[in-house]
Amino acid sequence: MFPSPATGGDDINRRPVHEPSAADGTMPKLLKAVFWMLLATAAFMILTGLILYTAGYTGPADMDESYKEAVVNNQKFIGGINAFAGVVIAALTSQLPRGGKTPRRVLLALMMLVVLVDLLSFATRAGGFALGIIAVLLALEALLLFRPSISDHIDRNHMARVMNQRK
Repeated sequence: MFPSPATGGDDINRRPVHEPSAADGTMPKLLKAVFWMLLATAAFMILTGLILYTAGYTGPADMDESYKEAVVNNQKFIGGINAFAGVVIAALTSQLPRGGKTPRRVLLALMMLVVLVDLLSFATRAGGFALGIIAVLLALEALLLFRPSISDHIDRNHMARVMNQRK
């Protein structure tokens, strides 16, 4: 009559919401799409980061030298973060099809850090329009990375790995 922690084996409230529909060995189509989107975004981040890092001062010439130096330092910082994060995102993305929980969590944390830095840089005009595009793409990919079909695939692979370690 009342729910309790010691219910029978067929409690309708504790059934999985999403039953895996694909065979155990297949990768969801959405995961393939997110995989390629992440690799393309990582390549774009590396390119943008290298351009920002090497661009130098491109503003008005009549500004004070200390201002020019501060702008170049900010550009180098933002460019370095984007280039480094692009390399790390590409490396972590390569681990997604095997379905590890930890790489996906680290990838999400890194993506959110880059989104924050790039949006702040774009809003303060410390970087170009490409930083806004990168932030939007990463936010969309982070959203898609935690869809139920991808989560089921990663849970299935994680449990298979845990069970193989116990043998």
